[in-house]
Amino acid sequence: MFAAMNLKKKVILIYSLLSLIFVSCSKEDATRSGEMGTFTMKLNATSEVIGLNEKSRAEEAREGETLILPDVNDFSVSISSLGEQVCGWSSYKDMREEEMPELRVGTYQVKAWYGDVSKEGFELPYFEGNQEFSIKKNETTPVEVTCYLGNAQVRIDYTDEFKNYFSDYSAVIATSLGNEVEYVKDETRAAYFSPGELIAKVKVKKSGQSTEAVYQAKVFTAESRHIYTLTLDVDAGSATMTVSFSEDVAGEEVRFDVSDTALNAPAPYFKANGFTDNVPLEPIEGAEQKEQVTAYVNAVAGIQSCRLTTTSDFLSEKGWPAVVDLAASGEYASILTEMGLKTKGLEGNRAQMAQVDFTTLIANLPTGGTHEFKLEATDIYGKVSETPLVLTVTPQGCDFSVAASTVEAPFYGNTCQVNVSFKDGNPANVHFQLAEGKQDLEFVRAEELSSKDGLKVYTVYLKAPETVKFINPFKVSASYLSYIKETGELPVSMGILVDNQGDVWAKKAVFHVYNETALADIKLQRQQGDVWTDVTTESSGSYSLVAKGLDSGTSLKLRAVKGEEYSNSVDITTEEELQIPNSDFEQWSVQEVWYQTIFMSGGEHIYSYYLSGGSSEDKWWSTFNDMTTQQQSGVASWYYCAYPGTMPTNASEMHTATWHWNNHGGTSLSTGAYEGNVAAEIATVGYGANNWSAISHNTKYRQAGYLYLGTFNRDTQEKNMTHTFTSRPDAIQFYYKFYSYNGETTKVYAKLYDVNRNLIGQGELRITQSIDTYTQGRVGISYEQKAKASYIELVFMSTDATSPGTKDIQGSKGAFNAGYGDSRHVGSILTVDDVKLIYE
Repeated sequence: MFAAMNLKKKVILIYSLLSLIFVSCSKEDATRSGEMGTFTMKLNATSEVIGLNEKSRAEEAREGETLILPDVNDFSVSISSLGEQVCGWSSYKDMREEEMPELRVGTYQVKAWYGDVSKEGFELPYFEGNQEFSIKKNETTPVEVTCYLGNAQVRIDYTDEFKNYFSDYSAVIATSLGNEVEYVKDETRAAYFSPGELIAKVKVKKSGQSTEAVYQAKVFTAESRHIYTLTLDVDAGSATMTVSFSEDVAGEEVRFDVSDTALNAPAPYFKANGFTDNVPLEPIEGAEQKEQVTAYVNAVAGIQSCRLTTTSDFLSEKGWPAVVDLAASGEYASILTEMGLKTKGLEGNRAQMAQVDFTTLIANLPTGGTHEFKLEATDIYGKVSETPLVLTVTPQGCDFSVAASTVEAPFYGNTCQVNVSFKDGNPANVHFQLAEGKQDLEFVRAEELSSKDGLKVYTVYLKAPETVKFINPFKVSASYLSYIKETGELPVSMGILVDNQGDVWAKKAVFHVYNETALADIKLQRQQGDVWTDVTTESSGSYSLVAKGLDSGTSLKLRAVKGEEYSNSVDITTEEELQIPNSDFEQWSVQEVWYQTIFMSGGEHIYSYYLSGGSSEDKWWSTFNDMTTQQQSGVASWYYCAYPGTMPTNASEMHTATWHWNNHGGTSLSTGAYEGNVAAEIATVGYGANNWSAISHNTKYRQAGYLYLGTFNRDTQEKNMTHTFTSRPDAIQFYYKFYSYNGETTKVYAKLYDVNRNLIGQGELRITQSIDTYTQGRVGISYEQKAKASYIELVFMSTDATSPGTKDIQGSKGAFNAGYGDSRHVGSILTVDDVKLIYE
C-alpha cells in the first residue's frame, strides 16, 4: 500500500533563526578555543518487527502487506546535548547536502525519525532511531543510526467460519490517546498505534438480528516495533466465538457465547443520575452535591465487569488507578474508598444491576482542572456496553480561607477555635494541624455564622491531643482539597506556670506570667478551702511574679487574677524549713583515742570530741579532730603530739584552747556559750611527735580547726565536706567570737549543690578582726541556678590563712615523767553558737 502511495516528504521546521544563530555562535566561540570536532552520519531504516516469541514476523506478513519503508532521505534529524537541541535538519537529504557543523568536544545524541507517533490509524507508520556519539578534538566521528518502527501494528484476522456465522461484523481498537480505529468488515490491513494500552472490541450481527452485539475481545499493552494479530473464530456447533491473540500462549483463547440467546440479550447499559453524559458538571469544590451523582449499571445477562477509566492529575498523584475493574478492584479498593467512591451490587455475587456513587468523590475534587470518569460494562456473555458513560467534573473554586478567632484559647488547655469560610462546603472535611509541630487537631463541631461577601462562615471548635498544652499564641494550618492555608496567631488567655522546679522555695514561689505584660495589675491568690485569698505579690523582671509569705512544707494551689480575668491554677509544694540537727552545739560525745607512757616520760590521756546530731548511720557535724589526734608510734601520748582542734567550751576531760591562752598565754578571753550551756570552740593547733623539749619548742604540723557538715574517716583520713539537704535557705545565721593570732582572718561559707553536684548557690562571711563578745553573723546565699538542692556544704574554720600560725605556750608540767604534757601550740580561735538557717 505504501508502494501505491505518493509518499510526500513531511518537512519539519527544526531550525529557527535563533537556532541558526546559536549554532554559528557556538562554532565561532569553540573555534577560538580549539576544542572542536565534527562527524559523519549514515542513516538506515529496517522493516523488521517483533512478533510471536519476539521473532521477526516480517516473513509472516501476508502478501501485499509487507511494511514499505519510507525513503531515508525524508527522515528528519536532530542533534542534542544534555537534553537541548544543538542543530537539526528537516530531512536527511538536506543534511547530506550541507557541510557537517563543527561541534564542541563532548557527548551528543542523534535522533532520526519519520512520521508522528501520536497519529494512529492505517498507513501511519512512525520510525525512529537514536544513537549516542562523542566528539573529540580535531577528529571526525562516524555515526550510524538505524531506525525501527516506533509504533505498534495490530492486525485483525477473521476465519471463514467466523465470516459464515455472522452476516455483519467489524472490530474497533480504542487507544490510551483517546482514539478509536475501526476495522470494517473487509479490512485486511494492519493499523498503527502509539505504544500503550489498547482495547479491542468486536461488533457482530447474525441474519435476522435487529441490533449488533459488542464484545470486548482483548485488553493488552502494545509495544513499539511489535506486530500483533487478533484472530476471530467461531465454533458453530457450540455457538462459541474464540479470540486468539498472537502474544498469548496456546490454549489461552478468550471464548464468548454467541448463541441466539446471548446475541439477542441486551448489551449492558448505563443510566446517569444527577449528571448528563459528557456534559461537564461544575460543582463548587468540596461542596456536598444537592442530589446524588450516581451511575446505574444494567446487564440483563448479569454483570461480569465494570471498567472505570479515570483522567485526573489530582487523583493520579493520590495513587488512584488510571484503569480499574470496579468489580475486582483488589489493591486499589482502599484508595477508591478513601477518596469517596462508593459502589453497590459489584461486590461478591454480582447481579444484573449495580450502582457507582460519585457523590462524595466529587466533593473531594479540587479546582484547577477537569476530572473525567469513563464507565464501561461487560456482561457474563462478554458483551460490552455500546457506548461508555462519561462523567466530566470541572470543579469551581470555593474561595476557601481560614482565620484566627478572637476568642482566646484556654491557657494550658488543648482546645481552640478558628474561623473557616468558603462558597460552600463542609468544615468537617477540613484537616487541621498545629502549624508548628504538625500535631493533628480533632474536629469537634462547627457553628455557622452570618454569611459575608457571599461566603459561608463557620466557627470551628478544635481539640489537640492531651499531650498538647497551649501556652503562647500559635498558628493553625488547614488543609482542604488542594488548599493549604494558615491562620494568624491564635490568642491564648493569661496564664501562669512554674518554669523550673527551682522556682518553688520554702516561703516563696516564682511564677512566669504568659500573655499579659501589665504585671502591676496582677495579683496572685492561693486557695484555702473554697475561698481564694490574695498573697503578697512582687514583680520580678518583665514577665515573672513572686508569691511571698507562703507556708513552708505545704501543698498549695495558686492562680493569678487581673480584674475579672482569672488564670489557670498551679499546684506547688513548698520546701521545708529544714534546720541542721544539734545546731546549738549542746550535745557532744567524747572518746579517749590514745594513752601511751614511756620510761621517764609519762603519758597523757588523749580525747577526741564529736558533735552529736542525726543518727549513728547519718552523722551531720564533723571536725578534723581525728586528724590531729592520730596516735604516734614510739612516743608517749603528750598533748602537744595530739590535740583536738574543735571541742565544746565546757570540756572537762581536756582544757580548751581559750583556757590555755588565758592560763598560760597571758590573755583574758571570755568563755562560755552564747545561749545554753555549750558553744563550739574551733582552734588552730600544732601536733606531731617530739616537738617540745627544754631547748626546742617546735611543732611538726599546724592545722586550722574545722567544724563542718560531713564526715571524716579516722582510719583512711578521707573527708566528705557535704551532707544531703533538700531545702534552700536564704541565709545562715549564727553567733560567734573570734581571737585572731598574728593578725589572721577567717571566714564562714556555705554552698548548695544539685543532684549532680553542680553548684547552685553560695555565700561567705569574712571575719577580719578579733571580737571577744558574741556577735551575730549572717552568711547570705546567692543562687545562680534555678535547681533543687540535694547537698549542702557549711564550713566554720579558725583561720583562713594558707600557713596558719601558732604560739608555743608552756604549761605547768616539766620534763621529768611528764614530758611537758600540758605545753601546747595554739593559734586563732573561732567560737560559734546557735546556728540557724533563715528562710524568707
